Amino acid sequence: MKLKEVFFKMSFFYNFLSLKFLMKLVDKKYIHVFYHFVKDDKNDLVNNLYQVKNKIQFQEDLVFLKNNLTALNIYNFNKYNKENHGFLISFDDGLSNFYKVVVPILIAENLTAINFLNSDFIGNKDLFYRYKVNLLLNEFLNKTFPEVQQQQLTKLLEIDSFTKKKIINFLKQATIKNVLIIDEIAKILDFSFDDFLRESQPYLTKFQISKLQSKGFCFGAHSKTHPRFSEISLNEQIRETIESVITIKKQFNLRDNFFSFPFSDDGVSKRFFKEIEDKDIITFGSSGLKDEGLKKHYQRIQMEYKNRVYSNETIIKGELIYYFFKKLLSKHKTKRLS
Repeated sequence: MKLKEVFFKMSFFYNFLSLKFLMKLVDKKYIHVFYHFVKDDKNDLVNNLYQVKNKIQFQEDLVFLKNNLTALNIYNFNKYNKENHGFLISFDDGLSNFYKVVVPILIAENLTAINFLNSDFIGNKDLFYRYKVNLLLNEFLNKTFPEVQQQQLTKLLEIDSFTKKKIINFLKQATIKNVLIIDEIAKILDFSFDDFLRESQPYLTKFQISKLQSKGFCFGAHSKTHPRFSEISLNEQIRETIESVITIKKQFNLRDNFFSFPFSDDGVSKRFFKEIEDKDIITFGSSGLKDEGLKKHYQRIQMEYKNRVYSNETIIKGELIYYFFKKLLSKHKTKRLS
């Protein structure tokens, strides 16, 4: 459990405090919240990765935000009247769930959002390795396997004997560097990621993105292949960022360069930001409420957690209380290596 979740679980101590009071207490003028997925019925894409909100819970989140803050968009959030308090909504990964489930709710609430896209996955050309992991976890959690498959998996993973637990532990700890092994596991199980992409269409298509643009929704980049930046080199970080920004800007005729870091911006150095300085990219992390020493970089508050669904009110107020105590201890600023 993350330390900040302790503050969420203690929400009964501070729920009587208004959101605006807490924002004034810590001198925050606006907040950024982000999601990936809102559950409708079936959820086999992220169900083992984190808990997602259903449509009713998501709508309740939006109503809470609207009742307490002013809705902002990606073009005015950092130019907003400092006397008021606002919020910006974003989604990561460019999933078709955004088009089918999320957008109708946003439109009904007269709200907009920005969605950050992985350029290599648009139109279901490929699948994020963590989604591959999730699909395989569903297989291992719900099926039994013949002896021949058990032997093949044992040999592939170089383990002494087959147990589901060993395979599941490997998958849960897998990184993008293990994607070839993940693909081999799928072959052994006779599970086709290509079939899943074709039949389920988990990602937004170019047509859907263009249609959403006509409705006032905005888009940015989220890297090419969604690696964890702390696990790749500086050159790879720069390539994943710049190439995805250029590709998406060109494909969808975007007027500005927006980028959100996949997973998080942990391990991203000052040198990285120096290297992309002339590219005029506004970037977003996912560390909650933290102060940045960078002019064009902003942190967002995640709305999805691994083991439990928390209300928007609980998360945001908990983040503000957590930030208040971090500030007392001078732990509220991001520290980056040079």
